[in-house]
This record gives sequence, structure tokens and C-alpha cells, in this order.
Amino acid sequence: MDPPEEAYGRVTNPQRFAPLVPAATTLAADLERRYDVTVSRGPAKQWSSSTVIPLETIRIRPVRPDQAPLTITVTSFPGLYLTVGAWQHIALPSCGCDACDEDADDGLRELERYVEALTSGQLSERITGTVQLRLEHSWKAEAWSRSGRGVLSRSRAMELRAKPVQPPPDGQWRPWTPRI
Repeated sequence: MDPPEEAYGRVTNPQRFAPLVPAATTLAADLERRYDVTVSRGPAKQWSSSTVIPLETIRIRPVRPDQAPLTITVTSFPGLYLTVGAWQHIALPSCGCDACDEDADDGLRELERYVEALTSGQLSERITGTVQLRLEHSWKAEAWSRSGRGVLSRSRAMELRAKPVQPPPDGQWRPWTPRI
């Protein structure tokens, strides 16, 4: 049975996602222990038009430039916003409305999937095409995969290519280096 129309866009219990917030701190500590990365924390840059307020940013940077970085922004929803690699952006929860019926366990599973794929070098990002430019990405892990492709204007492609973080020339990010 479909949820009632009024459930779309309504969030009656955002606190059900509260377990995502301490999970971000635990995750950062675990990644710092397991991989050759630097972790820094600080206040989040405010978004211009949103009712969700970014509270804290946790930046996790592998030592090698061909290994994708991860930035976790903790939000007031409560939730997490992931910036991964050069151009990937993932919201956890992805929606949070009553109709979607997501919960913290869903978000924690998604976080685990993305981080496992990221650290094992299973993220690819690239801009393709000459006449019609496209932004392509793919995630491949043991039990799941995701991919996407979208048309880019030349100006947007130039913006993306000017960002300080860029994928390797072949688009395939490398696995993170384990700590010894």
C-alpha cells in the first residue's frame, strides 16, 4: 500500500537519524587507525539556501593524491552529508520524509557500503565526451553497485575541472594505503 500523500515532504521524527552523528566520529577514528590518512575537524561552511544547518566537518585525506578523499558534514537534521572523491555528494538519510520510511540502520548500512567501496578503490569518476560532455560515476563493491551519468554544460565542466581535488587521469580512484 502506498503511503498517504501528506507523508511526502513531512518529517515527524528526524531524531530517528541521530545515531548517524556519533557514527561519523567513530568512522573517522577507525579510518585514521586503519589507513594512512590525515583527519581534521572543524566548523562546517554554511550552505546558502537550506533549512538544514551544517554543524561540523570531518575531512579524511589519504596521503596519496590518487586515493579519493572523504569529507563528512554533520548536519542539524540530524544526518550526514558526504563529499567523496572529486564530485560525489551523498546525503544520509537520502530523504528522511515519512513516506520514504528510512531509519538510522538504513543510513548506517549505506555509510558502510560507500566507505568500504571508497577505501578499496571502487569509485570511478570522469568527464567524458567532446561534443556533449557527461559526468559519469560508478561505485562497485562486493554486493552492490551504483552508477550515474549526466549531461554537463561546458561551463560546469570547466568549474569541476578547476576544483583542487581531481580523479586520476583514468577516473579510477586507487585503494587507500593501510597503516603498517
